[in-house]
Amino acid sequence: MALRSVLGAVVVAAFTLVSVVPVVAQPKTELHKCVPADLREDAITFKTEDGVELPGLVFGSGSSGVLLAHTQTEFICDWLPLARQLAEDGHQVLVYEMRTLLLRENRNRYDLDVLAAAAELDSRGASSIVAGGGGTGATAIATAAGKIPGLKGMFLLTPFKAFQTSSSDLDAVGGIGAVEVPSLVVAAQDDVIESGDTSYVEDTRLADHARAVAGAASNAKLEIVPGKAHFAELIDDAALSEKVRAFVRETSPPPTFLERWLMLIVGGVVLLLLFVVAVVVVLRRRAHSSVK
Repeated sequence: MALRSVLGAVVVAAFTLVSVVPVVAQPKTELHKCVPADLREDAITFKTEDGVELPGLVFGSGSSGVLLAHTQTEFICDWLPLARQLAEDGHQVLVYEMRTLLLRENRNRYDLDVLAAAAELDSRGASSIVAGGGGTGATAIATAAGKIPGLKGMFLLTPFKAFQTSSSDLDAVGGIGAVEVPSLVVAAQDDVIESGDTSYVEDTRLADHARAVAGAASNAKLEIVPGKAHFAELIDDAALSEKVRAFVRETSPPPTFLERWLMLIVGGVVLLLLFVVAVVVVLRRRAHSSVK
């Protein structure tokens, strides 16, 4: 009896402990307030390997996917014009909100954000992916390149050679060197890190970072443009924006009008065959039942 009493007390204590310990909420990043209300209504969410929930916006549809990743000092809205243009070109585009800097306990694994976004595109029918971004987003893409499903190409705007802090360890040079897909690497000649903590990068001249990243790639085109623009600011230039769109079209062509119709026809034929098979099965069962 004494043993049973002790066991009973342990069980009661365990249930009491569970009831008083608060449930720890999963880390979550919110869409920035710059996102218009009409887009918020259609926002999606997905989770990273380490359990961080990220919001995103999807434009367009189809098998040719494009992933857009902003940097720490930008907003998701800085990439919306390009996202819309790429969707008009026939691509399915996912632009997402990177994990917040406040999630220190989960490490700022921006590479895991990229992989989760790529997996989301894959689940939505994108059999090929072009990944693009700026700053830490671009660096994370290059770092994770070898693990992105169906990767066809990358465009990296002002990437860092590496981005290393106590909670992040990204290596664009090593990552881009491990894949053979075509890459477009862009930076401005006079762009430098002028203020703030620069301990996370080896060099404050960002054009040199771009040269190092492009130099490590087996198939990269380097564009060093005049001025000091960086990250998404670079594609404010219409000519450069068109180069990015052309790069995406060339590396992952969207289905043509004829191909889309053929896919619809094939899908319709498959559904018709399934219907015919189902009807035949039902008729045979009825015939068999009537014989009995």
